[in-house]
Amino acid sequence: MKYFVIKVMAEEAGFIDSYPRGSPAEWKFDEGISLAKEFPAGGEVSFSDNYPDDRNLYDFQPNLMSDLLVSGRARKLIESLEVANAEWLPVVVKDHKGNVVGPDYAFLNLQGAEDAIDMERSQYEMDSLEKDQIGQIDELALNTSAINPNAKMFRCTKERRLILIREDIHAAFEQAGLTGLRVYEAEGWNGLEL
Repeated sequence: MKYFVIKVMAEEAGFIDSYPRGSPAEWKFDEGISLAKEFPAGGEVSFSDNYPDDRNLYDFQPNLMSDLLVSGRARKLIESLEVANAEWLPVVVKDHKGNVVGPDYAFLNLQGAEDAIDMERSQYEMDSLEKDQIGQIDELALNTSAINPNAKMFRCTKERRLILIREDIHAAFEQAGLTGLRVYEAEGWNGLEL
């Protein structure tokens, strides 16, 4: 079974630079814990004024927080693939002028994490603040035997901001033509997003 690193990036995208007002503390979004009870109902996010010419919408919308902000179309596909650890935090996306341009978006908050990273074979530097987390990856090696066979899209225990997807999920995303994402084969990944 192959796994892929998923990264959100797209050209001239309406860039989102903050969570909705009243959201939980930013650090909680990287923990793999449920936020549904704390997340504001009817939440709104807006294109950043720092990028006034960037207005494109994608299935995976680029954002400063490096989270998975997905369209209704992407959500339906992920739900159909039975990603069991998916928690959806719905938002409306507005443009620079306050007009609704994405009525059915949601942050995909993946619950839990997998011990996917082979800490002996990988090359990395630990984070200076979060001592139990990897801060930078130079070469990623996986311990696939430690990954739950039912895990389709997941965070890594030692680098919770790192999201991996299974090869069948990658194939489904490609077949559906989902936009706004790049994937890299996880084994041997050098930590760069090109």
